[in-house]
Amino acid sequence: MEKEKEREKAEEILHFSHPHSLVVFNDEEQSEKSKEAHCSACLELLSGRLSFGCGECKFYLHKNCAEAPPEISDSPFHRKHLTLALRLSSILCDLCKETSLMFKYRCTSCPAALDIKCAFLLHNMDEDFREFKYIGHEHPLTFFENLKDELKRVDCHWCQKPVIDSVYVCLNCRFYLHKQCARLPTQLYHPCHRKHLLYLEDGFLVCRLCQRDHWSLFYQCLPCKFDIDIECVRSRSRFIFEYNNDHEHSFTPLLKDNPFVCDACGTEGNYVLFICSTCHIMIHEKCISLPSIIKITRHHHYIFHNYFFQKKDLGSHSCGICLSEVKIEYGCYKCFKQDCNFVVHVNCALEKEMYDIIDQVNDENEESIENLAMNSSITCVIEMNQEGESTKIEHFSHNHNLTLGSKIKEDDDKCCDACMLSISTSFYYCSQCDFLLHKTCAELPRRKHHWFHRSLTTLNLVDIYKCDRCMRLCSGFVYMDDTKYAFCLRCAGTSHTLICQGHEHFLFFDFKFRGQCSGCGAICEKGAYRCKDCSTLALDFACVTLPQATRCKCDRHFLKLSLHDEHDDPEEYYCDICEEKRDPNYCFYHCIVCNNSAHPKCALGRYPYMKIKTGITFPYQYHRHPHSLIFVKKSYGTCFYCDQLWQDVALECVVCTPSFTIHYDCWDRYTHRVC
Repeated sequence: MEKEKEREKAEEILHFSHPHSLVVFNDEEQSEKSKEAHCSACLELLSGRLSFGCGECKFYLHKNCAEAPPEISDSPFHRKHLTLALRLSSILCDLCKETSLMFKYRCTSCPAALDIKCAFLLHNMDEDFREFKYIGHEHPLTFFENLKDELKRVDCHWCQKPVIDSVYVCLNCRFYLHKQCARLPTQLYHPCHRKHLLYLEDGFLVCRLCQRDHWSLFYQCLPCKFDIDIECVRSRSRFIFEYNNDHEHSFTPLLKDNPFVCDACGTEGNYVLFICSTCHIMIHEKCISLPSIIKITRHHHYIFHNYFFQKKDLGSHSCGICLSEVKIEYGCYKCFKQDCNFVVHVNCALEKEMYDIIDQVNDENEESIENLAMNSSITCVIEMNQEGESTKIEHFSHNHNLTLGSKIKEDDDKCCDACMLSISTSFYYCSQCDFLLHKTCAELPRRKHHWFHRSLTTLNLVDIYKCDRCMRLCSGFVYMDDTKYAFCLRCAGTSHTLICQGHEHFLFFDFKFRGQCSGCGAICEKGAYRCKDCSTLALDFACVTLPQATRCKCDRHFLKLSLHDEHDDPEEYYCDICEEKRDPNYCFYHCIVCNNSAHPKCALGRYPYMKIKTGITFPYQYHRHPHSLIFVKKSYGTCFYCDQLWQDVALECVVCTPSFTIHYDCWDRYTHRVC
C-alpha cells in the first residue's frame, strides 16, 4: 500500500507555472485527446513524448520543459546581466522574434528575453553551441547547425540570402552569417586583378564584373578602385563557356585588366570579355543575350541587331535617338525596311525598356503597326467636294453632323473644342450648337502609340484632365490608356527629336535626364529634351509645347516666344503684365514692335488649355476633404486654404454647409493627385 502511494506521488509534480499538481502521462496512458494537445511551455504537440498534465485545466508540459532550470546564469545570449529567470510570458523573444505566450527566460534587470526552444538550442553545449570571433565583427559569434524553424526566417547579413542549414549569430546585436560567408578569407588574389591583394569589405558598390550596383559583401582594391562582389568571386566556374542563341557561334570568356570596346554595343568594358574566335569579335557578358529583333516606341518599323555595317551602308550615320554618330565598326540596331535608314546605338534602343522583343517577323503585324496611325476619328463621311475633302462628317466626339468651314469673323474669339487653341485655319463646325474642331484635330487617329509611352492610347473628349507629360490642367481631346495615363494633344503631337525656335541645333529627348529645365527652372522628373552639342540646354515637355506666338490683351501684336533675354539692361527684366521681375535665363514672350515682355503664365493666362464650365465635377480628390468638388466662378468670399479673395475659378463642395471653397492653385500646390 505504501509503495503504491509512493509511486503515485512520484508520478505527480508541482510546477511554479500552474496551481494544481501535474500527473505524468506515458505513451500508453495518453488519451487520443491529450495526444492532440500542445505543451504550454514550447507550444509543440505532446504526441510520442513523455509529458505532465493537468486534465482539469488542460495544461500540459513535456518532461524536458517541466524539468528546465528555473534560472540560467552567465548565458552567452545576454552577457550584460547575470541571471535569466523562467516565466510564462508573451514578450518578444530576441533570438527568433516570436511573441507567442510560452515559457521565456527573461532578464531580471532588463527586457531581454529568450524563449525555451531557443534556450534549449543555445545551451546544448555538446552539440550545437560553439563560439567564433569574426574579424569583421566586434562581438563573438555563436554557431548553430541543424536549424529549427525559429532561425530559418532570418537572412545572412552579407549575402542577404535566407539561412537554411547553419548560421553564425551575434547574440548581442542580431548579426547573422552563413557558415560559408563567415569563413571567407579576409584577403585574396583574383585573376581579374593580379596587381594587388583584394580585401574583404561590406557596403554599397558597383561590381566591376557584373556591373550591378547593390549592397553586398565584396573584395576591394583601394589603389585601383576595383570592387568585385562576393557572387562574382564565388562563380569563377561560370567563366568557362557561354553560348548565344542569336549568334551562330559560341562565346568563350577571357579575364583581363585592360579596358576594351564591346563589338556588340560599342561601349567600353573592363575585366571580363567574351570572344567569338570565328567572327573575331569581343563583347560584354550582358551583350551575349541581346535581342536580335525588337520594336521600339520611337520608330514605326522593326529593327534588328548587327555587328557590322554592310559595304553599301558605309559612311556617316547618326543615331535616330541621341543624334550622335554611330560608328560603323561596332554593333547597332538598324531598320528592317530597305528604304529606311534608321540606325540607333544599342544602349539607346534598349533605354528604359521602351521596346518589345520580336520572336518572329510577320508582314501582317508590321502592316498593322503602320496602319494603326490611319484609323481616323471621323466615323462617317457624309459629303465630299470635288477636291476630295470631307465637307460634312460624323465625328465620335459630337452627336450632330459637322460641316467644313474656312472663315471666321475677325472679332470672333472662337477656340477649338479639341485643343483649346484659337480657330485660324480650316475647321469643322456644328450648325446646331457652338462646337468647333480644327480640321487637323478632327482627323486625328482615334488610337495611337506614342514614342514616350508603351501602351496603346485612345482619343476621348473630356471636360477636364491633367496631362501626365506637361502636368497642365486641360480640357478637350485627350489620349488615354487603360490605366488612365492621359496625354494632351500638344504632348502627343511632339516628336522625339525636334528643332526649337531660337536654337540652332536639333534636340533629342533623354529619359534619363534629371536636371533643371532651362526654360522654367523646374526639375525634370520625367526626362527632358537635350541638345547633343550644348550640354547646358534642357527643356521639359511644358516648355517645348509652349505656343511659338500668342495674343495678349496688353498688346495688339503677336508676342513671340524667346528662350532667354539677351538685353544688357537689368531694368528690362520685368513682366509688363504682372509688373514683377522675371529671370532673363528662362522663357518669356516678347513683342519686338512695342518692346513688351511677359511671363508665359501671364501671357497665356492661368489655364490656357482648359474650358472652364461652372458645375463640372473635378475628377481628382482633395485629401483633406471627403466629398467631390466642382468648378465655380466666384466674385466674393475667400479661399479655405490661403484665406485670399477670389481672382478666378475655384473648386467648391456642394455638400458642405457653409460651403467649402478653395483656389485651384492652392489645391494644385498643397495636395497630391489621387486617381
